[in-house]
Amino acid sequence: MPTIVHARYALCAGAPVDDLALCVDGDFIVDAGSLSELAARYPAAERIGGDEFALLPAFTNAHDHGRALGTLALGLPDNFLEVWLGHLGRLPSIPPYLAALYSGLQLLASGVTAVAHSHNPSSWPSLPSELPEAMRGYADAGIRVAMHPPIIDQNLLVYAERQRFLDLLPAETRDELGGRSDIDLSADEYFAALDELYSKYHDPLRHLAHVQASPAGGQWCSDALIIRACEWARRQQTRVQMHLLETPYQRRYAYKKWGLSFIRHLEDIGALGGWLTLAHVVWVEDEDIELLAERGVGIAHNISSNLRLRSGIAPIAKMAAAGVKVGIGLDGHSLDDDQDFLREMRLAWTIANQSGMAAADLSAEAVWRMGTSAAAEITFGAGAPLGLLEVGGLADLVLLDLAAITGKWAPADYPARDLLPAFLLRRAKREHLRHVMVGGQWVIRDSEHVTIDINDVEREIWARLGHEAGGQSSALDEYLRIFYRAWDADHRST
Repeated sequence: MPTIVHARYALCAGAPVDDLALCVDGDFIVDAGSLSELAARYPAAERIGGDEFALLPAFTNAHDHGRALGTLALGLPDNFLEVWLGHLGRLPSIPPYLAALYSGLQLLASGVTAVAHSHNPSSWPSLPSELPEAMRGYADAGIRVAMHPPIIDQNLLVYAERQRFLDLLPAETRDELGGRSDIDLSADEYFAALDELYSKYHDPLRHLAHVQASPAGGQWCSDALIIRACEWARRQQTRVQMHLLETPYQRRYAYKKWGLSFIRHLEDIGALGGWLTLAHVVWVEDEDIELLAERGVGIAHNISSNLRLRSGIAPIAKMAAAGVKVGIGLDGHSLDDDQDFLREMRLAWTIANQSGMAAADLSAEAVWRMGTSAAAEITFGAGAPLGLLEVGGLADLVLLDLAAITGKWAPADYPARDLLPAFLLRRAKREHLRHVMVGGQWVIRDSEHVTIDINDVEREIWARLGHEAGGQSSALDEYLRIFYRAWDADHRST
């Protein structure tokens, strides 16, 4: 039976529309118009919505790690990325199925129906066996996933000048680390596992799951590995996602190694193109932003994570003005550790609009697109009809409680229609989300998952964790800070 979803207001590509009703049949939106028009055309259809709601396309989380719990909950406080990363391998391990299931449930409760998952394996040899379990977890939650299995082949300890770092260490520690260089997963093994995952799960029709390549970061991957990943993705008509320029030290690595920016180097090796999404990109050169736009490269913006790990503020207003495709991602490291996607968009909007009358402006409408259609495009590709409220689009929809967002002291005609994008972006939170549809099926009704009790999943996670502790202090932490402070000094001297 068709379903008519309707609301007082809707946001279409970030712009407000009055009295929009959508008819959903199967996975897709099959008709659109006013409520009276659709009620006349589909008299037997079920109706969901009303004047107390705002209707939005569901969100796409353009970059995440699906850890289930924030690293702080697992015992690891925030720090500089280069110091913080060294502790991830010592965190308590949550089985990949449970982690993906719980991550998916949290995201759905925030209006996110699709996620880019950059997998963190418990060990490199276990990566191939963990990936199907994570895929199964997202499927059982009822959320779409673009799976990015990572691969690295260099610079495990520091980005460059490994011996210079080892020379800082006490002899005992230096001897222990000096021989550590193996990844324990070859490129051939990685691409074989990727081929198998792709053949089993990649879905270019309903877009329930995509499988994509992920050289983990520019400084951790050789040119040969990055090129091979791009060639694999183009051959399979899928995508590549890679961390890049998250910190100033990653920017300095490029200049130390090639004497030019990371973006220019990727251009030289043929890696830039419409198949590529780069996560973070905080420390991009202004003159490289137009090149990113020309090549159609997507940017996954992670404002909370960038702030918490002291990485900096990405120039997304400049990117948007230049025509770069920017999507918003939570990175599993949201400001309040709650995966609230609406708050993440609000934070991104607020901080992107920097001081100074000459600063580029980022509109509320643009931010809504970054959370919906743009995020979907850089995650699933331009061919996936996600993030839209139009006929032919996949029926991934969100109904927000407009009355609760507005508040009881507002007049009946508040907010004004033209203010709706800014009004919702400034005020809406995950607690205002009432109903979520994925591919024509309701997965959240009245703010609760329709088939899974999230409390049961939480209890199982904590039972599996037991009393494990993570995030112990490391003897390397202070030496890492000393090492990279020398890079700061080198930079200032030049």
